[in-house]
Amino acid sequence: MTVPDRRPSRSELGPVTRAYVAAMGWRSVNLHTHISLVNRYAYVEVPKAGCGTMKATLGGLEAARMGPSLVQRFQESPHNRLNATPFVRPFQLPPALLEDVLASPDYRRFTVVREPASRLLSGYLEKIGQGLKQSQPIVDALRESTGREIAPADVTLDQLLDVISAQDSRHQDPHWRRQADHLGLGIVDYDAVIHLEDLDSSWGRVADLTSTPGLQEQFFCRNSTGARSLMQDYFTPALLTRVIETYARDYAELDYPLPSTS
Repeated sequence: MTVPDRRPSRSELGPVTRAYVAAMGWRSVNLHTHISLVNRYAYVEVPKAGCGTMKATLGGLEAARMGPSLVQRFQESPHNRLNATPFVRPFQLPPALLEDVLASPDYRRFTVVREPASRLLSGYLEKIGQGLKQSQPIVDALRESTGREIAPADVTLDQLLDVISAQDSRHQDPHWRRQADHLGLGIVDYDAVIHLEDLDSSWGRVADLTSTPGLQEQFFCRNSTGARSLMQDYFTPALLTRVIETYARDYAELDYPLPSTS
């Protein structure tokens, strides 16, 4: 049996959806957009910017409509995409409704972002340092450019920047992709862009966005690489200058001050 390709064509999509898909790809929009039709919001996750915390929190709340066992499942494994999800995914919606979710004032759209250098270091420590699958394209690119074999554990932060700074955002791994591009800023109109550094004091705002009075961090996911406290150990002034150049749009549009290079 031949299974037909049922993805919508660009012409079927609304103008905002079409532009966002053109910029970041249908796969990325599907993976990172978490929709609640009941509570009328869309949370767009940024990997390495509190997405485990947010998916555990919001997923637990959405799953409460389905029963306690599913709440526990989503709290314990917020990144497990093989589990059933309490969220609706973009591919499940007809184009007109998806356009409403991404553009209409009837839905609230929000995200959590992170200081770019800290986020890059967190991705490096976890994905490269632990030799996870995201390290393989970096290793392959370095092998091709240098002609030498290299293990993930031997990849330096400088070498990681060599690879990703030469890529456009669409082809960067989402764990170190430029956040402003990943979110479609300038395409999608967000009601809130919350700094991860301010998340502890922002649960009231999240409660308003998700129509969940009294929301607290009882579902808080505390897995952490501790990158923020390790910045001085890994970044030289020259390397920070490269980060500022590579992530210039993030610093400009996400309201983060430039890190000190002295």
